[in-house]
Order: sequence, then structure tokens, then C-alpha cells
Amino acid sequence: MAELGIILKKMREKRDLTIIKLAELSGVGQGTIGDIERGKIKRGSMKTLEKLSKALRLNEEERNEFFSILVPKDIGAKIITPQYKALDKRGRMQLNDLLQETSLMFNDETISEEDKKKMLDAITDAFYDAKAKNKKTK
Repeated sequence: MAELGIILKKMREKRDLTIIKLAELSGVGQGTIGDIERGKIKRGSMKTLEKLSKALRLNEEERNEFFSILVPKDIGAKIITPQYKALDKRGRMQLNDLLQETSLMFNDETISEEDKKKMLDAITDAFYDAKAKNKKTK
């Protein structure tokens, strides 16, 4: 897995943006962007990455690569789905926060990849079910 700073710099330069311009477009401080690119910040917050992602106008593949830094590959690949796209901004943030918290459980090396996938699928499905039920009761 590539480091966040390398990915951010590659995507910024691909769009011919300076750190100053990206900071203006995203609302993220120049110092923060520079710290990410230099590797001083290894994992940005979901909120910061969302702002940078929007400012960079990342396509789906780039977005998956960008957000894969926050979560293991098996989670990152699950983020952008038709169900995810149907969520409003609040729902996306809730799911992203849930998946970020879930990824902390996977730091235990004794969990098999198969078990990680089962757990992720169950949590994600439960989230979408809860959202659907909540929507019906309104």
C-alpha cells in the first residue's frame, strides 16, 4: 500500500495544482497538505481526505486509491458502491466513520482475511439495513 503523501502529491501534480492552490480549493491548510505530502501525517482524517478528494475532483478509481490509506484494501474496495452513492452526505460520513472504526479491529494479525471480509460485509449490510428502516419510519 502506497503512502498517503505519495498518492496525494501524485494526484495534485497530475492536475497541475500547487499546494497553495489545492489549499484554496479544499479549505485544508497549506501546512497540513505539506505535512501529508512529506509523510509527517501518515493518515489524514476522513473529513480532510473528503475535502481534498472533492477539490482534486477524483474519479472513482482515484478515490478508492486515496481512501484505501485509511482502511485495509478489503474495506476500501467496499466503500464506493451503488448503495454508497445513494447515501446523502451525512450517511456517507456515518458509513465512512463506521468503516474507519471497524478497521481498528483489523489490527490484530490473528484475524484471517476471510473473517475480516465476513465481519466487514455484516457491518456494512447492517448499516444499509438500518438506513433503509430509518427511512421507512420517517
